[in-house]
Amino acid sequence: MGATLSKGRKVPDPPIDHAAALRDRLGKAAYETHRSDGDWRSLPDAEREHWRTIGQAVMEQIVKRDNRMGQISITSTYGYTTQKPYVELSMDSSPAQFSPDKAREIALWLLEASDASESDAVLMAFARDQIGLDERRSAQLLDQFRQYREKQRGSAVDSA
Repeated sequence: MGATLSKGRKVPDPPIDHAAALRDRLGKAAYETHRSDGDWRSLPDAEREHWRTIGQAVMEQIVKRDNRMGQISITSTYGYTTQKPYVELSMDSSPAQFSPDKAREIALWLLEASDASESDAVLMAFARDQIGLDERRSAQLLDQFRQYREKQRGSAVDSA
């Protein structure tokens, strides 16, 4: 950020409107993707606004926002094709900042999901190898086990 001189005094440049700059870049990108018969700067304001609206609509479809604004979801999963345990982490925004208490809570969620995913894998192998269940019945058993585990753990508590 620079400064200009006015009557011998330094006057800071006005702040950059990043949202407006992004809308303009989105519109220019949409225009250049579909048309190449003219310079973006030479378009009339109405046509530039038209392309900005298209670019904004495309971005809103790409960047899915759901009703969990500011939320994190951590889940234990089991890969049907890989036969391996996984932990799935979903965030609706990145980068994110957390209080130390929230970071500890997220770390605990990750540890719990890691443990749960490994126990899911052991249960699936046991159901298949020791009990002789097919994949469908093993998955049903796993679903019942997960519901029982969640009931035993109780619901999550909101923290800072």
